[in-house]
Amino acid sequence: MSSYLALLSFAVLGFALEMHLVFVNVIIGATVLTVVTRYLAYLRRDPGLESVAKGMFRLMVVTELFGGVWGTILTVFMAGLFPSMTAIFTRTYFYPIAIALVGILVSIPLIAIYWHLWGRVNPRTHSLIGVPLAISVLLVPVGFRYLFAGLDYPQYIMTNSLAVFSNPIYPPLIIHTLIGAMDIGAFVTASVLATRRNMNINGMRIALGTGLVLLVPQAIAGAYYFTVLGRYDPYIVSNIAGPLLGYDPGTALFYPAFYTAITLTIALGATALYAFYAAMQGRVVRPAVIGTGFLAEAILVLMEYVNDGSRYPYLFLSGNSGIPITQLLNTLIPLPLIAIYTMLLSTLIFTAIFTITLYYAIIRRFLPED
Repeated sequence: MSSYLALLSFAVLGFALEMHLVFVNVIIGATVLTVVTRYLAYLRRDPGLESVAKGMFRLMVVTELFGGVWGTILTVFMAGLFPSMTAIFTRTYFYPIAIALVGILVSIPLIAIYWHLWGRVNPRTHSLIGVPLAISVLLVPVGFRYLFAGLDYPQYIMTNSLAVFSNPIYPPLIIHTLIGAMDIGAFVTASVLATRRNMNINGMRIALGTGLVLLVPQAIAGAYYFTVLGRYDPYIVSNIAGPLLGYDPGTALFYPAFYTAITLTIALGATALYAFYAAMQGRVVRPAVIGTGFLAEAILVLMEYVNDGSRYPYLFLSGNSGIPITQLLNTLIPLPLIAIYTMLLSTLIFTAIFTITLYYAIIRRFLPED
């Protein structure tokens, strides 16, 4: 029973994490694209490009709302289901969490300031305001990704708090995360722009071009991360790579998803290249452009499932073993199975509601076009 309860708890937490990351990656990518496009519009004195930047910013605001809700759900689930893990995080990874919280607290007022001052201050000044906005948004994954690195390589748990910044898993993980987030954000932004009645082809060129350019460094960063994982976390790599690369995985639940994600990445590159080429010729192939966003998000979901799920039945890993999930479950307030089922069902219902609301917010224009 405890193993089944652990699996359900792990699945509920993982689902909330997946949904949170679906939005967070768009937030990061859309923010960086907004700031860069706004600056280019200022340099070129291009009102059309400025309108594109506004559209990108609107997308970021909408996804920020949904990402924040899922972040709250994720935190509640983690604290309720795995209080011991939460305690370890807040004690050992206090400084990384503080970095992320500073990013959140600074970005919220900057979002309001950036929007309110658009058109009310000098374009150069407004463009400069975007710099701390982008930095504050990037601080969130910069801080929180230390927690994931700590799950993969927790050897520093008993040392001083500053030692967590030396985790060897972190550099490839954060590089992979940031490039991937901007890549996903670029493709999703292009997809949303393609749904507009008054499509701006320049905006789609910028978004698609950015996504295409980042695919190569993202692949390199992914290979770098995989190599480092192979050194410090052979258990994860074995489950991810599977027998195709000569490993003996403990389960077949993950490596098929990994190779599916790689196949989808190739499909994404081909689709994006075709859509970008058409845009450079002055044509918009809507199905292709919109498809890049869906492909990018599908790859994210599969890769995150593989990266985080492949540690099961452990949470904190050390080589080929680790601390089992069952040892970190809430034992002070034991949760019955019906409570876990209720969490899972309510999460699925909320997901359906959020999906409908997101559709109306972006496609049906709760935030109006210019």
